[in-house]
Amino acid sequence: MRSKQGIHGRQGVTLPEVLTAAIVLGIVIASISAIYTMSMRGWYLGAAETYAQQKAAWVVQRMAPDLRQGMSVTPGSPPDDSIYITVQVPAKTYDSVDGAYLNQVAVDALGDPYLVPGDYVTYYRGDADANLSADGDMLWRRVTRPDGTVAKSHIVADNIVDNPDDGTGQPKRMFTYWPDIYRLRSVEITVTVEESRGHRTARKTVVGELSLRNN
Repeated sequence: MRSKQGIHGRQGVTLPEVLTAAIVLGIVIASISAIYTMSMRGWYLGAAETYAQQKAAWVVQRMAPDLRQGMSVTPGSPPDDSIYITVQVPAKTYDSVDGAYLNQVAVDALGDPYLVPGDYVTYYRGDADANLSADGDMLWRRVTRPDGTVAKSHIVADNIVDNPDDGTGQPKRMFTYWPDIYRLRSVEITVTVEESRGHRTARKTVVGELSLRNN
């Protein structure tokens, strides 16, 4: 026969204990949630910075071959010279042996070799309709034949924004010519890209200076 003391000696969980456990559990969950949220914000910000940096760097890398081999360089007319540049590249011939496009070389009347002029390549900041625009968020590359027909046009990068202040209260120019547009020796390219990931936004600016072949 069970004693009354044994039966009444067992106690259940009290209401204060339940409330205490619930409060502790809530604090733990809130702490974990806060840490997770902060971690995700940091991850998204890092991802946005990485994408912006890579895209801005790609713009300079894409322009480099065209500008370095350019036979002539023509800036846009002010004020568009800050967002517009055209270079004429050598004519190309496909070499099936090497599997590559090679510069066409001809010989003049004196027997001297020279590069045959080819297409014009234009880089410019524009809108979604490929119109030149200082407020456009896209960088375009347009190839034009010597006869003036447009061969192709495509977007090099999107999410282009104004460069940081150059110290005069104005955004730094995308294209800066040294020593000036009449005595071209090199072009400094400055590109700023803004990227967003998970409601986190970052801007990155990349600067590259390219020496010109013919000037």
